[in-house]
Amino acid sequence: MSTSTNDQRALSPSSTHELSAAEMSDILASEPDSLPAGEIRVTNEFRQRLRELSKLNTLRAVAGIAGDWAIIAACFSAALLIPHPVVWVCAAILIAARQHALLIIMHDASHFRIVANKRWNDRLSNWLLAWPALVSTEGYRDNHLAHHSHLNTDDDPDWTRKAGKPEWEFPKTRWAMLRLILRDVFGGGFLDILGAMRNLSSRKSKPDEVKQRAWGKLCYYALIAAVITATGMWVPVLLLWFVPVFTILPVMFRLRGIAEHFGLEGEHELNMSRNFAARSWERILFAPHNVGYHLDHHLFPSVPYYNLPQLHRELLKHPEYAAHAHLNDSLFGLRGKSVLNDVLPA
Repeated sequence: MSTSTNDQRALSPSSTHELSAAEMSDILASEPDSLPAGEIRVTNEFRQRLRELSKLNTLRAVAGIAGDWAIIAACFSAALLIPHPVVWVCAAILIAARQHALLIIMHDASHFRIVANKRWNDRLSNWLLAWPALVSTEGYRDNHLAHHSHLNTDDDPDWTRKAGKPEWEFPKTRWAMLRLILRDVFGGGFLDILGAMRNLSSRKSKPDEVKQRAWGKLCYYALIAAVITATGMWVPVLLLWFVPVFTILPVMFRLRGIAEHFGLEGEHELNMSRNFAARSWERILFAPHNVGYHLDHHLFPSVPYYNLPQLHRELLKHPEYAAHAHLNDSLFGLRGKSVLNDVLPA
């Protein structure tokens, strides 16, 4: 978090994601008179607003999860009622978009932003968000908090996985971008997604914890398999759930990864990540649950996803933020300040 505070803990997202109001009050200390470029002044008024925005609203989180699963159920129902290839393809695309949406909320759970009780936060996240996509909340958390703490450095696991690979070098031509996306759609990202699942499912834990978690996952998947078998749904589940996981979902991950940290100046923390104002169709397919406010999330990871728009409005009141933050007006707009134009040659 690039703010003018004196306590270094305030600069560590791995600690700020679970701060109480009292702890946050201690951490957000007084500011110096002048600020370097890329830092923002934290006023007493903003401190109070940040505390309010960091409070959890479990009903809103649960409503978001329920809404995503309701859309997934509707897509399965439509495909079963109308056995036409076009309907099945459209259903698979929408299901992949909701898989992505569920994993966005799982990302919030990795910051303990779903429910206040940490054990139930992880249980709900694993049962409803992570395990259906073959990953774990705990494994993702280990990876993700290191990404926050060491953004775009050799200690950032997300950065090191992509550094030096031609597919993650920008700018690219439109044709090169299209080839990359088509490669993922036709299964070229299969090995990448398998590697990500392995990385995001492993965690350094005590042997007893590993054994207990393994038994929990085994029982979970056995129950799911039994339900699918009893209902005769294996073919729809394979075609509408697992095929999208390995074909369409990698495209969404790639586009989101580009939008969050590539094609940026990288001079300071206000332009090492970006915010993008997605259009309606972009939000449905690629940027659910306010994920476009990625810069704001990096600055203040204690704020849950449903409060990020309010946080953004508060940050825009700071002249330092308004002047130096990297903000885009869309993902794919051919004109204006879109993410696409950031990563294409001038």
